[in-house]
Amino acid sequence: MVKFITREFKTAINKLKYPDSWFWIRYTINPYSGCEHACIYCDARSQRYYLEQDFENEVIIKADIDKKLELRLKRARTLLPDVIGAGGVNDAYQPIEEKVENTRKILKVIERYGYPLNIATKSRLIVRDTDLLERIGKHAWCAVGFSITTTDEDLASFLEPHSSPPHERLEAIREIKNKTSNVLVGTFFMPIIPYLEDDDENLTAVIKESKKAGADFVLFSPGLTLRDVQAEFFIKKLENSKYQGIIKPLLSLYRGKYYPSRSYMNKIHSKLLGICEKYHVPIRIKRWIPRDFRKWNYKLSEILLNHEYMKSLRGKPDNAMKWAGLHLNNLGESILDVYKRGELAKLPNFNNNIIKFVEPYLERSKELKAKKGLERFL
Repeated sequence: MVKFITREFKTAINKLKYPDSWFWIRYTINPYSGCEHACIYCDARSQRYYLEQDFENEVIIKADIDKKLELRLKRARTLLPDVIGAGGVNDAYQPIEEKVENTRKILKVIERYGYPLNIATKSRLIVRDTDLLERIGKHAWCAVGFSITTTDEDLASFLEPHSSPPHERLEAIREIKNKTSNVLVGTFFMPIIPYLEDDDENLTAVIKESKKAGADFVLFSPGLTLRDVQAEFFIKKLENSKYQGIIKPLLSLYRGKYYPSRSYMNKIHSKLLGICEKYHVPIRIKRWIPRDFRKWNYKLSEILLNHEYMKSLRGKPDNAMKWAGLHLNNLGESILDVYKRGELAKLPNFNNNIIKFVEPYLERSKELKAKKGLERFL
């Protein structure tokens, strides 16, 4: 039996140093602490999240979190609208949500203040809130990702014992697609557990079935983090299961690190990329773009980060490009103004190659052309 504890927290929303380059999230909010889904591999079990309770047997319900969020957004002076990620170290649609509705209350606040939203879940309960998701998407931007890592129902019940089964998540993708026109919905194919979910049959099945369900994207990440108590918990679960045979090769693959070898990652990336290309499935989410001075900063950041991501998938990462894209999100003025002053080289990580890469995009911008036209009369 799960124990539920209601507790007040001082803060409701957290700001990231840089927007996440996969989900484009700038802010995070967790309606609960702990998670009933009890996924045996969950990274939130690790010590890095400082969760004090028994992760799956004690779930903390955050009291008045919607009111705290509204107060924060209402009083915000420097909190510019940006993508909010609901959930992260818990599933925002775990079973208790059906009764408590913390997540639905949060979505109402997000809609009221016009913030964009990206939400990940393993539960079909999210279909209940399709009306809110559609309104958020219409007035700002909304993306929903269903975490689906296998189509094998038996394996899924072992790894994610209290989540909606894979076929229900796929059906939820189809349902949301059919009921909305302003919500991006797809699959978060992560984590892909070595020796359990990385065979060609499963890789193909998840991507193929996602496409059939109408997915707008499939974001994938081979491997699984194995950190401290999270790793211990996962290995212990494997030891007491019919999957114990993967323990030795799994530990050999990791070699004492918390992530698999680069060669393994490159091999699986290549397979996933090929399958997504075969089924014409995008592997990135189209980013929300603000209408203020950040417009071209975010556009170019998306271009840089997507380009670097494709390079990294092919085993050729470009850290300068990656960090140029990330830093650009925090620029306090429009990059168009920086470009007009001839000062691109002063921006973090903007070396000659990156300047040559972005200049054609800047020259094609209507805003820059408009300013140049007006300047003829000044």
